[in-house]
Amino acid sequence: MICPYCGNEMKKGVLAGSVRSLAWKEGDKGPGAIDMIAGIGRLSAAKFKLTHLTMDSYFCKSCKKLIIDTDIH
Repeated sequence: MICPYCGNEMKKGVLAGSVRSLAWKEGDKGPGAIDMIAGIGRLSAAKFKLTHLTMDSYFCKSCKKLIIDTDIH
């Protein structure tokens, strides 16, 4: 996916979280327990109200944007 902000290529990954942590990891599998414990990929802007979540997403390293494709039901 091309970043709509800067035009660079974005990395596909998975956004995953729990009550204490929200992290992003490149690829088709989300961050594992070790990643979450070590804080690898943790998002600093996260606010926690859910007990667990995962979402496919795209990250642009150049402009620090994360895009999540979703639909509201």
